[in-house]
Amino acid sequence: MVDTFEIESDARMTEFKGKVIGLDTNKVLVYIDHENRVVYLWRGKKASLFKKLMGTRVVAKLSDTYRDYRIRPITEGKEPASFHELIGTPRDKR
Repeated sequence: MVDTFEIESDARMTEFKGKVIGLDTNKVLVYIDHENRVVYLWRGKKASLFKKLMGTRVVAKLSDTYRDYRIRPITEGKEPASFHELIGTPRDKR
């Protein structure tokens, strides 16, 4: 199971229940992979610096809730294959 959130400029997390949202170069997204115990913080290239900083703060707070999960920050274009498999996008096409 994967929980998906978008980080808003005011540090709110908007949840997308029941679906994994696709990548958008203007967004900062959080994917919580419960099966593998990983929290991915994905930062789009065109996302504002402020959103990127808010994403880092939000994920730091999430680490209190998900103590045994690894935190994996990811920059757009440098995603590991396991991340693309998780969200169902081909590595070379987004």
